[in-house]
Amino acid sequence: MAETRHPGAPSNVLVVMKRTAILTLVALTLGACNSQDARELTQDAGKLGKTAARAAGNAQLVARINGALAQRKGVDMSGLRVEATGGVVTVGGHVRNAKEKRTVLDTVEGIRGVDRVVDKLRIQAK
Repeated sequence: MAETRHPGAPSNVLVVMKRTAILTLVALTLGACNSQDARELTQDAGKLGKTAARAAGNAQLVARINGALAQRKGVDMSGLRVEATGGVVTVGGHVRNAKEKRTVLDTVEGIRGVDRVVDKLRIQAK
């Protein structure tokens, strides 16, 4: 699950880069394997590639959401946590009041790629 607490590059980008490096290593070792091992490695590499693509998509969605929230007047990003799995986005942390909570949820719901929002926000006056 992609997660970030501040706008900018999500931490899952590093995971995607590592997985890409592993895929490259797998491709290079295929020449030294028997046919059964080569088939299994190819299947595993395909699964890993799909997982890496999903993780990158989740990280990209979180980055778009954080960017939109950072632009919203009256939204304090310091207490927010956004996670995405597919089109399901979980917004957690704390906001100062009901108006800020509604602004956050409305903003997230309006982002392309968000299918459903899970609200785990708490109102906590500072």
